[in-house]
Amino acid sequence: MIGFARERQRVDFNLLSEDDLRAIHWATLDILRTAGVKILHSQKILKLLEKAGCPVNYDKQLARIPSNLVEEALDKKGNAITLCGRNPKYDARLDDRHVYITNDGNGIAMLDFETGKKRPSTKTDLAKTAIISDALDELHIYWPMVSAQDTPEHVRALHDLEASLANTEKHVMFETTLSPEVAQYQIEMAAAVVGSKEELRKRPIISSLHCPVAPLQHGVQSTQAAIEFAKARVPIVFFGMPQPGATGPATLAGSIVINNAEVLSGLVIAQLAAPGAPVIYGGGVAAFDMKAGSRAGGGPEHGLTGGAFAQLARHYGMPSIVGGGVSGAKRPGAQAAYEKFASLLPQILSGANAICGIGLLNDCTLLAFEELLIDTEIVRIIFRLAEGIEVNDETLSLDLIKKVGPGGNYLVEKHTLEHFKSEHFLPTVSDRNSYEGWLKEGRKSVADRAREKVSEILKTHKPKPLEDSTSKELARIIKEAEKALEKKI
Repeated sequence: MIGFARERQRVDFNLLSEDDLRAIHWATLDILRTAGVKILHSQKILKLLEKAGCPVNYDKQLARIPSNLVEEALDKKGNAITLCGRNPKYDARLDDRHVYITNDGNGIAMLDFETGKKRPSTKTDLAKTAIISDALDELHIYWPMVSAQDTPEHVRALHDLEASLANTEKHVMFETTLSPEVAQYQIEMAAAVVGSKEELRKRPIISSLHCPVAPLQHGVQSTQAAIEFAKARVPIVFFGMPQPGATGPATLAGSIVINNAEVLSGLVIAQLAAPGAPVIYGGGVAAFDMKAGSRAGGGPEHGLTGGAFAQLARHYGMPSIVGGGVSGAKRPGAQAAYEKFASLLPQILSGANAICGIGLLNDCTLLAFEELLIDTEIVRIIFRLAEGIEVNDETLSLDLIKKVGPGGNYLVEKHTLEHFKSEHFLPTVSDRNSYEGWLKEGRKSVADRAREKVSEILKTHKPKPLEDSTSKELARIIKEAEKALEKKI
Protein backbone atom coordinates (compact mmCIF):
# COMPACT_ATOMS: atom_id res chain seq x y z
CA MET A 1 0.00 0.00 0.00
CA ILE A 2 1.36 3.37 -0.95
CA GLY A 3 0.74 6.54 0.94
CA PHE A 4 1.29 7.94 4.36
CA ALA A 5 0.22 5.20 6.76
CA ARG A 6 -2.12 6.73 9.29
CA GLU A 7 -1.13 4.05 11.79
CA ARG A 8 2.05 6.08 12.23
CA GLN A 9 0.17 9.36 12.68
CA ARG A 10 0.44 10.05 16.39
CA VAL A 11 -0.50 13.73 16.22
CA ASP A 12 -4.20 14.04 15.48
CA PHE A 13 -6.58 16.87 16.19
CA ASN A 14 -10.18 17.76 15.65
CA LEU A 15 -11.40 21.21 14.68
CA LEU A 16 -15.02 20.36 15.49
CA SER A 17 -16.53 18.85 18.63
CA GLU A 18 -19.21 16.17 18.52
CA ASP A 19 -21.74 18.88 19.36
CA ASP A 20 -20.42 20.95 16.44
CA LEU A 21 -20.81 18.02 14.05
CA ARG A 22 -24.37 17.37 15.19
CA ALA A 23 -25.25 21.07 14.89
CA ILE A 24 -23.88 21.24 11.32
CA HIS A 25 -25.72 18.04 10.39
CA TRP A 26 -29.11 19.22 11.70
CA ALA A 27 -28.63 22.67 10.14
CA THR A 28 -27.87 20.98 6.82
CA LEU A 29 -30.98 18.80 6.97
CA ASP A 30 -33.02 21.90 7.77
CA ILE A 31 -31.62 23.75 4.74
CA LEU A 32 -32.23 20.80 2.40
CA ARG A 33 -35.78 20.35 3.68
CA THR A 34 -36.79 24.04 3.60
CA ALA A 35 -34.59 26.04 1.21
CA GLY A 36 -33.79 23.03 -0.99
CA VAL A 37 -31.39 22.92 -3.93
CA LYS A 38 -31.70 24.07 -7.52
CA ILE A 39 -31.18 21.55 -10.30
CA LEU A 40 -30.35 23.82 -13.21
CA HIS A 41 -32.00 22.97 -16.54
CA SER A 42 -32.76 19.30 -15.83
CA GLN A 43 -36.33 18.11 -15.56
CA LYS A 44 -34.98 14.56 -15.66
CA ILE A 45 -33.11 14.92 -12.36
CA LEU A 46 -35.99 16.88 -10.82
CA LYS A 47 -38.38 14.04 -11.77
CA LEU A 48 -35.95 11.54 -10.21
CA LEU A 49 -36.10 13.50 -6.96
CA GLU A 50 -39.87 14.01 -7.14
CA LYS A 51 -40.45 10.29 -7.62
CA ALA A 52 -38.40 9.65 -4.48
CA GLY A 53 -40.61 11.99 -2.46
CA CYS A 54 -39.05 15.44 -2.87
CA PRO A 55 -41.40 18.43 -3.25
CA VAL A 56 -40.39 19.93 -6.62
CA ASN A 57 -41.09 23.32 -8.18
CA TYR A 58 -40.32 22.93 -11.87
CA ASP A 59 -40.67 26.66 -12.64
CA LYS A 60 -38.01 27.51 -10.06
CA GLN A 61 -35.99 24.32 -10.85
CA LEU A 62 -36.08 23.68 -7.10
CA ALA A 63 -36.23 20.46 -5.09
CA ARG A 64 -36.63 20.23 -1.34
CA ILE A 65 -35.06 17.08 0.06
CA PRO A 66 -36.63 15.36 3.08
CA SER A 67 -34.25 14.21 5.80
CA ASN A 68 -35.16 10.55 5.35
CA LEU A 69 -33.78 10.62 1.77
CA VAL A 70 -30.45 11.86 3.07
CA GLU A 71 -30.33 9.09 5.66
CA GLU A 72 -31.27 6.50 3.03
CA ALA A 73 -28.55 7.77 0.70
CA LEU A 74 -25.99 7.51 3.48
CA ASP A 75 -27.11 3.92 4.07
CA LYS A 76 -26.89 3.01 0.35
CA LYS A 77 -23.43 4.40 -0.33
CA GLY A 78 -20.37 2.19 -0.48
CA ASN A 79 -17.92 2.26 2.40
CA ALA A 80 -14.16 2.23 1.79
CA ILE A 81 -13.29 3.09 -1.80
CA THR A 82 -10.08 2.12 -3.57
CA LEU A 83 -8.75 4.46 -6.23
CA CYS A 84 -6.88 1.94 -8.33
CA GLY A 85 -3.72 2.64 -10.25
CA ARG A 86 -2.81 1.34 -13.67
CA ASN A 87 -0.13 -0.43 -11.61
CA PRO A 88 -1.77 -2.10 -8.57
CA LYS A 89 1.15 -1.10 -6.32
CA TYR A 90 -0.24 2.45 -6.51
CA ASP A 91 -3.75 1.55 -5.36
CA ALA A 92 -4.98 4.13 -2.85
CA ARG A 93 -7.54 2.76 -0.39
CA LEU A 94 -9.59 5.53 1.20
CA ASP A 95 -10.07 3.69 4.47
CA ASP A 96 -9.41 6.34 7.16
CA ARG A 97 -5.99 4.81 7.81
CA HIS A 98 -4.02 6.71 5.17
CA VAL A 99 -3.57 10.26 3.98
CA TYR A 100 -3.01 10.57 0.23
CA ILE A 101 -1.87 13.58 -1.76
CA THR A 102 -2.99 14.56 -5.25
CA ASN A 103 -1.79 17.24 -7.61
CA ASP A 104 -3.72 20.42 -8.03
CA GLY A 105 -5.57 20.40 -11.33
CA ASN A 106 -7.08 22.21 -14.26
CA GLY A 107 -4.59 25.05 -14.64
CA ILE A 108 -4.69 26.88 -17.94
CA ALA A 109 -1.26 28.52 -18.04
CA MET A 110 2.38 27.55 -17.71
CA LEU A 111 5.54 29.32 -16.58
CA ASP A 112 7.73 28.08 -19.40
CA PHE A 113 10.48 25.87 -17.97
CA GLU A 114 13.13 27.41 -20.21
CA THR A 115 12.12 31.08 -20.38
CA GLY A 116 10.05 31.57 -17.23
CA LYS A 117 7.44 33.44 -19.25
CA LYS A 118 3.73 32.78 -18.84
CA ARG A 119 2.00 31.05 -21.77
CA PRO A 120 -1.02 28.78 -22.40
CA SER A 121 -0.51 25.19 -21.24
CA THR A 122 -0.19 22.36 -23.76
CA LYS A 123 -0.71 18.62 -23.92
CA THR A 124 3.08 18.18 -23.75
CA ASP A 125 3.17 20.19 -20.50
CA LEU A 126 0.44 17.94 -19.13
CA ALA A 127 2.33 14.78 -20.11
CA LYS A 128 5.45 16.05 -18.36
CA THR A 129 3.56 16.75 -15.14
CA ALA A 130 2.28 13.17 -15.23
CA ILE A 131 5.84 11.86 -15.58
CA ILE A 132 7.11 14.06 -12.73
CA SER A 133 4.19 13.06 -10.52
CA ASP A 134 4.71 9.39 -11.31
CA ALA A 135 8.26 9.70 -9.95
CA LEU A 136 7.31 11.33 -6.63
CA ASP A 137 6.68 8.97 -3.72
CA GLU A 138 4.87 11.73 -1.81
CA LEU A 139 2.25 12.11 -4.53
CA HIS A 140 -0.20 9.24 -4.71
CA ILE A 141 -3.07 10.21 -7.03
CA TYR A 142 -2.61 12.10 -10.29
CA TRP A 143 -4.89 14.96 -11.23
CA PRO A 144 -4.17 16.46 -14.69
CA MET A 145 -2.45 19.66 -13.61
CA VAL A 146 -3.19 21.74 -16.68
CA SER A 147 -5.49 21.44 -19.65
CA ALA A 148 -4.25 20.86 -23.19
CA GLN A 149 -5.08 24.31 -24.54
CA ASP A 150 -3.63 23.28 -27.91
CA THR A 151 -6.44 20.74 -28.51
CA PRO A 152 -10.09 21.30 -29.56
CA GLU A 153 -12.12 22.47 -26.58
CA HIS A 154 -15.01 20.01 -27.04
CA VAL A 155 -12.65 17.00 -26.69
CA ARG A 156 -9.99 18.62 -24.51
CA ALA A 157 -10.96 16.53 -21.49
CA LEU A 158 -10.30 13.38 -23.55
CA HIS A 159 -6.86 14.59 -24.62
CA ASP A 160 -6.11 15.42 -20.98
CA LEU A 161 -7.09 11.91 -19.94
CA GLU A 162 -5.08 10.29 -22.73
CA ALA A 163 -1.90 12.18 -21.77
CA SER A 164 -2.46 11.25 -18.12
CA LEU A 165 -3.09 7.53 -18.61
CA ALA A 166 -0.09 7.25 -20.93
CA ASN A 167 2.40 8.93 -18.58
CA THR A 168 1.60 7.76 -15.07
CA GLU A 169 0.84 4.38 -13.55
CA LYS A 170 -1.04 6.02 -10.68
CA HIS A 171 -4.77 6.61 -10.33
CA VAL A 172 -6.10 9.50 -12.44
CA MET A 173 -8.71 11.89 -11.05
CA PHE A 174 -10.15 14.77 -13.07
CA GLU A 175 -12.70 17.57 -12.88
CA THR A 176 -13.23 18.71 -16.46
CA THR A 177 -16.14 16.47 -17.49
CA LEU A 178 -18.99 18.80 -18.33
CA SER A 179 -21.37 16.52 -20.23
CA PRO A 180 -22.63 12.95 -19.98
CA GLU A 181 -21.39 12.29 -23.53
CA VAL A 182 -17.81 13.18 -22.58
CA ALA A 183 -18.18 10.99 -19.47
CA GLN A 184 -19.16 8.03 -21.64
CA TYR A 185 -16.07 8.47 -23.80
CA GLN A 186 -13.84 8.76 -20.72
CA ILE A 187 -15.34 5.55 -19.35
CA GLU A 188 -14.64 3.89 -22.70
CA MET A 189 -11.02 5.10 -22.62
CA ALA A 190 -10.39 3.81 -19.11
CA ALA A 191 -12.06 0.49 -20.01
CA ALA A 192 -9.70 0.19 -22.98
CA VAL A 193 -6.73 0.49 -20.62
CA VAL A 194 -7.92 -2.12 -18.09
CA GLY A 195 -9.49 -4.45 -20.66
CA SER A 196 -13.26 -3.98 -20.34
CA LYS A 197 -16.00 -1.99 -18.65
CA GLU A 198 -16.59 -4.90 -16.28
CA GLU A 199 -12.93 -4.84 -15.27
CA LEU A 200 -13.19 -1.07 -14.79
CA ARG A 201 -16.01 -1.66 -12.28
CA LYS A 202 -13.65 -3.92 -10.34
CA ARG A 203 -10.59 -1.71 -10.69
CA PRO A 204 -11.55 1.92 -11.31
CA ILE A 205 -8.36 3.59 -12.53
CA ILE A 206 -10.16 6.90 -12.95
CA SER A 207 -12.43 9.02 -10.78
CA SER A 208 -14.33 12.22 -11.46
CA LEU A 209 -14.80 15.31 -9.33
CA HIS A 210 -17.94 17.44 -9.72
CA CYS A 211 -18.38 20.94 -8.31
CA PRO A 212 -21.88 22.13 -7.40
CA VAL A 213 -22.67 25.74 -8.30
CA ALA A 214 -22.63 27.61 -5.01
CA PRO A 215 -24.81 28.36 -3.31
CA LEU A 216 -27.03 25.26 -3.35
CA GLN A 217 -27.19 24.51 -7.06
CA HIS A 218 -26.27 21.55 -9.26
CA GLY A 219 -25.42 22.19 -12.90
CA VAL A 220 -27.17 19.85 -15.31
CA GLN A 221 -24.21 18.79 -17.45
CA SER A 222 -21.81 18.08 -14.60
CA THR A 223 -24.47 16.28 -12.56
CA GLN A 224 -25.60 14.14 -15.50
CA ALA A 225 -21.95 13.28 -16.12
CA ALA A 226 -21.63 12.27 -12.46
CA ILE A 227 -24.61 9.94 -12.90
CA GLU A 228 -22.93 8.28 -15.90
CA PHE A 229 -19.81 7.63 -13.83
CA ALA A 230 -21.90 6.40 -10.90
CA LYS A 231 -23.67 3.86 -13.11
CA ALA A 232 -20.27 2.62 -14.33
CA ARG A 233 -19.09 2.39 -10.69
CA VAL A 234 -16.40 4.97 -11.33
CA PRO A 235 -15.89 6.85 -8.04
CA ILE A 236 -17.29 10.38 -8.03
CA VAL A 237 -16.59 13.32 -5.75
CA PHE A 238 -19.08 16.07 -4.99
CA PHE A 239 -16.69 18.90 -4.19
CA GLY A 240 -18.34 22.04 -2.87
CA MET A 241 -16.57 25.37 -3.22
CA PRO A 242 -18.71 28.12 -1.67
CA GLN A 243 -16.71 31.26 -0.96
CA PRO A 244 -17.42 32.69 2.50
CA GLY A 245 -18.61 36.25 2.01
CA ALA A 246 -19.58 35.78 -1.66
CA THR A 247 -21.34 32.50 -2.49
CA GLY A 248 -21.66 31.44 1.13
CA PRO A 249 -22.10 33.14 4.52
CA ALA A 250 -19.03 35.06 5.73
CA THR A 251 -18.93 32.79 8.77
CA LEU A 252 -16.99 29.59 8.18
CA ALA A 253 -19.65 27.52 9.95
CA GLY A 254 -22.34 28.90 7.64
CA SER A 255 -20.35 28.13 4.50
CA ILE A 256 -19.59 24.66 5.86
CA VAL A 257 -23.37 24.10 6.04
CA ILE A 258 -23.71 25.23 2.40
CA ASN A 259 -20.94 22.83 1.34
CA ASN A 260 -22.46 20.02 3.37
CA ALA A 261 -25.88 20.56 1.80
CA GLU A 262 -24.39 20.55 -1.71
CA VAL A 263 -22.42 17.34 -1.07
CA LEU A 264 -25.28 15.47 0.62
CA SER A 265 -27.80 16.50 -2.06
CA GLY A 266 -25.33 15.25 -4.67
CA LEU A 267 -25.10 12.00 -2.74
CA VAL A 268 -28.91 11.68 -2.77
CA ILE A 269 -29.03 12.19 -6.56
CA ALA A 270 -26.25 9.66 -7.16
CA GLN A 271 -27.81 6.99 -4.93
CA LEU A 272 -31.24 7.43 -6.49
CA ALA A 273 -29.75 7.07 -9.98
CA ALA A 274 -27.30 4.27 -9.11
CA PRO A 275 -27.79 2.72 -5.65
CA GLY A 276 -24.47 1.80 -4.05
CA ALA A 277 -22.51 4.23 -6.23
CA PRO A 278 -19.05 5.04 -4.82
CA VAL A 279 -19.28 8.67 -3.68
CA ILE A 280 -16.53 10.67 -1.97
CA TYR A 281 -17.13 13.70 0.23
CA GLY A 282 -15.31 16.78 -1.09
CA GLY A 283 -14.80 20.40 -0.20
CA GLY A 284 -12.46 23.27 -0.96
CA VAL A 285 -13.82 26.33 0.83
CA ALA A 286 -11.63 29.44 0.67
CA ALA A 287 -12.71 32.91 1.72
CA PHE A 288 -13.55 35.72 -0.68
CA ASP A 289 -10.91 38.45 -0.34
CA MET A 290 -12.93 41.66 -0.01
CA LYS A 291 -9.94 43.87 -0.92
CA ALA A 292 -8.68 41.95 -3.94
CA GLY A 293 -12.12 40.83 -5.10
CA SER A 294 -10.88 37.27 -5.59
CA ARG A 295 -10.83 33.84 -3.97
CA ALA A 296 -8.24 33.59 -1.19
CA GLY A 297 -7.17 30.02 -1.88
CA GLY A 298 -4.00 30.40 0.17
CA GLY A 299 -5.75 31.76 3.25
CA PRO A 300 -5.86 29.89 6.58
CA GLU A 301 -9.63 29.50 6.18
CA HIS A 302 -8.96 26.94 3.44
CA GLY A 303 -6.99 24.84 5.89
CA LEU A 304 -9.57 25.17 8.66
CA THR A 305 -12.54 24.20 6.50
CA GLY A 306 -10.63 21.32 4.90
CA GLY A 307 -9.90 19.87 8.32
CA ALA A 308 -13.57 20.28 9.23
CA PHE A 309 -14.70 18.46 6.09
CA ALA A 310 -12.40 15.54 6.92
CA GLN A 311 -14.23 15.24 10.24
CA LEU A 312 -17.68 15.59 8.68
CA ALA A 313 -16.92 12.90 6.12
CA ARG A 314 -15.79 10.56 8.90
CA HIS A 315 -18.96 11.42 10.82
CA TYR A 316 -21.00 10.24 7.80
CA GLY A 317 -18.84 7.18 7.15
CA MET A 318 -17.72 8.63 3.82
CA PRO A 319 -14.20 8.88 2.40
CA SER A 320 -12.97 12.44 1.96
CA ILE A 321 -11.02 14.54 -0.52
CA VAL A 322 -10.41 18.11 0.56
CA GLY A 323 -8.63 21.10 -0.94
CA GLY A 324 -5.19 22.10 0.30
CA GLY A 325 -1.75 23.23 -0.73
CA VAL A 326 -3.12 26.29 -2.55
CA SER A 327 -1.47 29.69 -2.94
CA GLY A 328 -2.26 32.96 -4.67
CA ALA A 329 1.46 33.56 -5.34
CA LYS A 330 2.48 34.10 -8.96
CA ARG A 331 5.99 32.62 -8.62
CA PRO A 332 7.64 30.01 -6.37
CA GLY A 333 8.80 31.74 -3.20
CA ALA A 334 8.01 32.64 0.38
CA GLN A 335 4.31 33.43 -0.11
CA ALA A 336 3.70 30.16 -1.93
CA ALA A 337 5.50 28.24 0.84
CA TYR A 338 3.71 29.69 3.85
CA GLU A 339 0.26 29.69 2.23
CA LYS A 340 0.62 26.09 1.07
CA PHE A 341 1.85 25.01 4.50
CA ALA A 342 -1.15 26.70 6.17
CA SER A 343 -3.65 25.01 3.86
CA LEU A 344 -2.07 21.54 4.18
CA LEU A 345 -1.32 21.24 7.91
CA PRO A 346 -4.91 21.05 9.27
CA GLN A 347 -6.03 18.58 6.60
CA ILE A 348 -3.16 16.17 7.23
CA LEU A 349 -3.44 16.36 11.02
CA SER A 350 -7.22 15.90 10.73
CA GLY A 351 -6.68 12.70 8.77
CA ALA A 352 -8.35 13.61 5.48
CA ASN A 353 -8.27 10.56 3.21
CA ALA A 354 -6.90 12.60 0.33
CA ILE A 355 -5.83 16.19 -0.17
CA CYS A 356 -5.86 17.98 -3.50
CA GLY A 357 -3.76 19.42 -4.56
CA ILE A 358 -0.22 20.62 -4.84
CA GLY A 359 1.92 22.11 -7.57
CA LEU A 360 -0.02 25.06 -8.98
CA LEU A 361 0.24 28.79 -8.31
CA ASN A 362 -2.06 31.81 -8.76
CA ASP A 363 -4.94 30.04 -7.01
CA CYS A 364 -4.82 26.79 -8.98
CA THR A 365 -4.39 28.29 -12.47
CA LEU A 366 -0.64 28.53 -13.15
CA LEU A 367 1.89 25.70 -13.47
CA ALA A 368 5.58 25.81 -12.62
CA PHE A 369 7.23 22.37 -12.68
CA GLU A 370 9.57 23.27 -9.83
CA GLU A 371 6.67 24.18 -7.52
CA LEU A 372 5.58 20.54 -7.54
CA LEU A 373 8.94 19.51 -6.05
CA ILE A 374 8.84 22.28 -3.45
CA ASP A 375 5.30 21.33 -2.44
CA THR A 376 6.22 17.68 -1.96
CA GLU A 377 8.94 18.86 0.42
CA ILE A 378 6.28 20.72 2.42
CA VAL A 379 4.12 17.59 2.45
CA ARG A 380 7.02 15.50 3.77
CA ILE A 381 7.66 18.03 6.55
CA ILE A 382 4.01 17.93 7.65
CA PHE A 383 3.94 14.14 7.45
CA ARG A 384 6.90 14.11 9.83
CA LEU A 385 5.10 16.47 12.20
CA ALA A 386 2.07 14.17 12.11
CA GLU A 387 4.21 11.20 13.11
CA GLY A 388 5.01 12.93 16.40
CA ILE A 389 7.41 11.45 18.92
CA GLU A 390 7.29 7.74 19.65
CA VAL A 391 8.19 6.80 23.20
CA ASN A 392 9.12 3.18 23.98
CA ASP A 393 12.08 1.20 25.37
CA GLU A 394 13.89 1.36 22.02
CA THR A 395 13.46 5.11 21.50
CA LEU A 396 14.19 6.03 25.13
CA SER A 397 17.64 4.51 24.47
CA LEU A 398 18.58 3.97 28.13
CA ASP A 399 21.16 1.24 27.50
CA LEU A 400 22.74 3.32 24.74
CA ILE A 401 22.90 6.46 26.90
CA LYS A 402 24.60 4.47 29.68
CA LYS A 403 27.03 2.91 27.21
CA VAL A 404 28.10 6.17 25.55
CA GLY A 405 28.15 8.04 28.85
CA PRO A 406 28.93 11.69 29.56
CA GLY A 407 30.95 13.39 26.84
CA GLY A 408 30.53 10.50 24.38
CA ASN A 409 29.67 10.46 20.68
CA TYR A 410 26.52 8.89 19.24
CA LEU A 411 27.54 9.36 15.60
CA VAL A 412 29.33 6.00 15.33
CA GLU A 413 26.69 3.96 17.13
CA LYS A 414 24.66 1.28 15.30
CA HIS A 415 21.52 2.64 16.99
CA THR A 416 22.04 5.95 15.19
CA LEU A 417 22.34 4.23 11.82
CA GLU A 418 19.19 2.22 12.50
CA HIS A 419 17.01 5.18 13.53
CA PHE A 420 18.11 8.45 11.97
CA LYS A 421 16.23 7.94 8.69
CA SER A 422 12.93 7.24 10.42
CA GLU A 423 13.34 9.85 13.17
CA HIS A 424 14.87 12.73 11.21
CA PHE A 425 13.40 14.64 8.27
CA LEU A 426 15.84 14.47 5.36
CA PRO A 427 15.24 17.18 2.74
CA THR A 428 15.40 16.72 -1.01
CA VAL A 429 15.41 20.35 -2.22
CA SER A 430 15.92 22.40 0.97
CA ASP A 431 19.43 23.72 1.68
CA ARG A 432 21.23 22.77 4.91
CA ASN A 433 24.76 23.43 3.71
CA SER A 434 27.11 25.90 5.40
CA TYR A 435 27.09 29.45 4.09
CA GLU A 436 30.47 28.86 2.48
CA GLY A 437 29.25 25.62 0.93
CA TRP A 438 26.17 27.42 -0.40
CA LEU A 439 28.38 30.05 -2.04
CA LYS A 440 30.63 27.38 -3.52
CA GLU A 441 27.67 25.55 -5.06
CA GLY A 442 26.49 28.70 -6.84
CA ARG A 443 24.09 30.34 -4.34
CA LYS A 444 21.25 28.11 -5.46
CA SER A 445 17.74 28.83 -4.23
CA VAL A 446 15.17 26.17 -3.35
CA ALA A 447 13.59 26.81 -6.75
CA ASP A 448 16.98 26.29 -8.47
CA ARG A 449 17.45 22.92 -6.77
CA ALA A 450 13.87 21.94 -7.56
CA ARG A 451 14.43 22.79 -11.23
CA GLU A 452 17.51 20.55 -11.28
CA LYS A 453 15.46 17.73 -9.79
CA VAL A 454 12.73 18.24 -12.42
CA SER A 455 15.30 18.04 -15.22
CA GLU A 456 16.71 14.84 -13.76
CA ILE A 457 13.25 13.24 -13.50
CA LEU A 458 12.29 14.14 -17.05
CA LYS A 459 15.54 12.65 -18.34
CA THR A 460 15.53 9.44 -16.33
CA HIS A 461 12.03 8.47 -15.17
CA LYS A 462 10.12 6.22 -17.55
CA PRO A 463 6.63 5.11 -16.49
CA LYS A 464 5.55 1.83 -18.03
CA PRO A 465 4.03 2.76 -21.40
CA LEU A 466 0.62 1.68 -22.57
CA GLU A 467 0.46 -1.19 -25.04
CA ASP A 468 0.59 0.03 -28.65
CA SER A 469 -2.85 -1.42 -29.28
CA THR A 470 -4.23 0.46 -26.28
CA SER A 471 -2.68 3.74 -27.41
CA LYS A 472 -4.23 3.28 -30.84
CA GLU A 473 -7.61 2.53 -29.28
CA LEU A 474 -7.46 5.72 -27.17
CA ALA A 475 -6.62 7.73 -30.29
CA ARG A 476 -9.53 6.10 -32.11
CA ILE A 477 -11.97 6.95 -29.31
CA ILE A 478 -10.85 10.58 -29.29
CA LYS A 479 -11.17 10.82 -33.07
CA GLU A 480 -14.67 9.37 -32.92
CA ALA A 481 -15.62 11.73 -30.10
CA GLU A 482 -14.27 14.74 -31.95
CA LYS A 483 -16.64 14.09 -34.85
CA ALA A 484 -19.64 13.13 -32.71
CA LEU A 485 -19.34 15.95 -30.19
CA GLU A 486 -18.57 18.62 -32.78
CA LYS A 487 -22.16 18.29 -33.98
CA LYS A 488 -23.40 19.25 -30.50
CA ILE A 489 -21.42 22.50 -30.34
